[in-house]
Amino acid sequence: MKKVGEGEESHAERFIIMNRTWALFKAHPYISNVLGYTTLFASADVIQQSVLGGSTAEGSTGINWGQTARVATVGFCFHANFNYHWLRWLERMLPGGGVKAVTGKVVVDQLVAAPLTISAFYIGLSLLEKKEDPLEDWRQKFWTSYKVSVPEGDRVLAIRNRVFPSQSDYRDFTTSFIARPELFLFPFRSESKMGVDIRHNKDRKVHRKEPKSQDIYLRLLVKLYRFLARRSNASFNKVVLRRLFMSRTNRPPISISRLIRKMKMAGRENRTAVVVGTVTDDVRIQDIPKLKICALRVTDGARRRILKAGGTVMTFDQLALASPKGQGTVLLSGPRKGREVYRHFGKAPGTPHSHTKPYIRSKGRNVFLIAIGFPLRRSKLLLLRLQALPAPSHSFHSEPLSRREGGQHERAMRREDVQLELSVEPTEQRS
Repeated sequence: MKKVGEGEESHAERFIIMNRTWALFKAHPYISNVLGYTTLFASADVIQQSVLGGSTAEGSTGINWGQTARVATVGFCFHANFNYHWLRWLERMLPGGGVKAVTGKVVVDQLVAAPLTISAFYIGLSLLEKKEDPLEDWRQKFWTSYKVSVPEGDRVLAIRNRVFPSQSDYRDFTTSFIARPELFLFPFRSESKMGVDIRHNKDRKVHRKEPKSQDIYLRLLVKLYRFLARRSNASFNKVVLRRLFMSRTNRPPISISRLIRKMKMAGRENRTAVVVGTVTDDVRIQDIPKLKICALRVTDGARRRILKAGGTVMTFDQLALASPKGQGTVLLSGPRKGREVYRHFGKAPGTPHSHTKPYIRSKGRNVFLIAIGFPLRRSKLLLLRLQALPAPSHSFHSEPLSRREGGQHERAMRREDVQLELSVEPTEQRS
C-alpha cells in the first residue's frame, strides 16, 4: 500500500511540473519560439545524419556535431525571429479559422515565406561553412525543395524525405522538415485570445430522437425500426421510426371508413395498410371489404369486424418479418387537425369571414353577442322590453336597391332604431 501511495504522489508531482512548464512556455511566446526552432533544427539535422550514417558533405561516418551547431545557428538567427513575426502579421491580415481564411494563409505562406526561408537556410549554411560560392547549394537544391514542399505541405514532406532520403544530402531533408515548422509550434506562435460569447437561448432542438413514452413494447419497436432504418436504404423504415417518436396528438386515430376509402384508390389492391396509431370502428359502415392492416392499436370493434370480413390484423414486429423494406404497403395516418380544439384556432370569432368556433357555454343569441364583445349596456329588463315591442315598420327588400335608395333605406332604419332606443326607459338603479 505504501508503494502505491508513493507512485501516486510521484505521478501527481510530474503532472504539476508539466503544467507549470507548459504555462511558462505559453506566458513567453517569443522565447518559446526561439528555443523551439533552435531545438527543432538541431534535432532534424541529428536525425538526418543518423539515417544517412554521417554527414554526406564531409564524408564522415558518425554524427558531425559541428554541422548540427551550424544548422541550429541558422534556425536561431533567422528562422525563429522571421517566422514569429511573419505568422503574427499573417494572422492579423487574414484572421479567422474558416476554410477561406486558412486557404489564404497557406497560399500566401507558400508564395512568400517558403521561398525566403529555404533560400536563407541554404545561403546561411554556405556562409557558415565559408564556401567560395555561397549560392552554389541554393542554385542546385532550391527549386527541387520548393516544388516538393508546395503541393504536399510540411508534415507530409517530412515523412516522405525520411522514408526516401536518397534524393540528396542532409540539407534536402533538413530544409524540407524545418523550412515551415510553424505547424509544430502552434501554441507558441501568438498570444491567447479571449473567447466569444455564444447565444444559447435558441439552441433547443424540437425534433424528437426517441419517444417520451416509457412503454417497453413501444421502445422495442423503436429499437427494431432504428436498426432497419440504419441498415436498409428504404425510406419506409425511416418514416415509421419518426412516427413512433411522435406524441399522441400527432398520431391521431383513423376510422375504418377512411381506411376503406383510402385503400380503394387505384394501385392499392392487395396491399397492407400501415398505420402508426389507432384504428377505430365506424358504425355507419355496414359492409367492410377484406382488409390487411398493421397498426399500433386496433379497437375491439374494429378488430372483430375486420377479422369477420376475412381480413388480417398485424403488429409491427410481424410486418418487419413479412416486409422489412415496406414492400407492398401503404402508409396512412389519421387527420392531424381533426381534433375539436382546432376549431377554435384562427380568426377571432364574430369578425368578418371568420368561421372560428368561440369558447362559449351556449350558442344562443345573447350569449354569443356577449362572447364576441357586443356592447349591451342595458339590463335583462331592457331585453325583455325589446322583445315585447312590435317589429319595426321597415322590411328587407327582396329586390336590389340602387345606391341612392339604399342610402335612404339605411338612414330610415337608423332613425327607427334611435326612436326605439329612446322609447325604452333605463332600469332604475338599486338603492
